[in-house]
Amino acid sequence: MKEEKRLKDNWEEEFNLIRRNPIYFIDLYWNKLFPDEMIELSDEEKQKFYNKYRIAPLLNDNNIREYFKQAKELRDKGVKDWEAFL
Repeated sequence: MKEEKRLKDNWEEEFNLIRRNPIYFIDLYWNKLFPDEMIELSDEEKQKFYNKYRIAPLLNDNNIREYFKQAKELRDKGVKDWEAFL
């Protein structure tokens, strides 16, 4: 119930996360909606899909440098790319 309320109250934020992070979509939506068709990916596969969709709706001329700076700092701490901006 708590997760349902969070999704309902912050639907636009959730939508933006899904648009830019396919791993988030797979883990929080697809695998729950279709438990008989669960998608399980290796870290390499997750990175491939994350790289394919990561920047398009997220960045603009004003924040691209800050994004790459934050992404590098998080990577240096061991955070996986697809986990970084949830």
